Order: sequence, then structure tokens, then C-alpha cells
Amino acid sequence: MKVTVDLSGLDSFIQEVEDEINQGLIDAAHKAVDTQKVRNESGKKTYENHTWNLRNAPGAAVIRNGEIVDLYVPADGEHAEAKAKTENLLIYGKRPKNGIVAADGMEYASFVSSKGFDVMDTARHVLEREVKENVTTNIKVKWQD
Repeated sequence: MKVTVDLSGLDSFIQEVEDEINQGLIDAAHKAVDTQKVRNESGKKTYENHTWNLRNAPGAAVIRNGEIVDLYVPADGEHAEAKAKTENLLIYGKRPKNGIVAADGMEYASFVSSKGFDVMDTARHVLEREVKENVTTNIKVKWQD
């Protein structure tokens, strides 16, 4: 008895699944960063903005197979330095093989956060919720402090 197996289309199916996972992660990362910029959902204190650098610096990178597939730092045009610092942190900082890294590249972000202010806490909350609700695979959420 001879058994013939036809696996044509399997590669395209696998790519389709990968694309869906990637898009789910990208959507979650963008929503988390966008929410962080406009709303405090964490229950922590909201800091006073003096330069608007901290508020313009949140960003995220989606990493798949060790490569960044999406880099999102939506700073306004007047805060290029804040954007560049976050991009630098996301590109050259420590990252997982697969997952999302969310960060604020301003040097004082962790200090402000340590004083009880919401710097990236809302993004974390939104990201964890969105990934849990919308991505059905084992993806790690990695935080850069």
C-alpha cells in the first residue's frame, strides 16, 4: 500500500498564521503606547509635564524570531530627541526572541516611575490585556526599565 501526502499550501498556511500573530502583537503594542500617551489607567499618580519629553517618549517594538518587525514611537514633531532616545533603547537594548518590548527612553523615566507616577504602567496594563484577549499563542511580554 502506498500513501501519498500532499503538503502543498502548508507553507502559505503557516505564513498566514505568523502574519495574524504579528498583526495582533502590533495592534496590541500600538494601542498600549497610544493609551499611555493620553490616559492614566494604572491607579498611580499622573506626573506634571514640564517639557513633554516623557509623555512623547513611550514606544514599543514587536520582535519575532529575534528581529524587530514593528517599531512604534509616535512622538510629535517637536520632541525628536525623546523619540530618538526611545528608538535607540528599543533597537539596541535587551530584547526577547519573540514578544513585545515597551519602553520610555528618557533617562529619568525610571526615577519618575519609582516616585509612584505612571510612566509606562498604563501601557503595561493595556498591553497585557490586549495580548491576552487577542493573541492566542505563547508570547512573552518583556519590560525595559
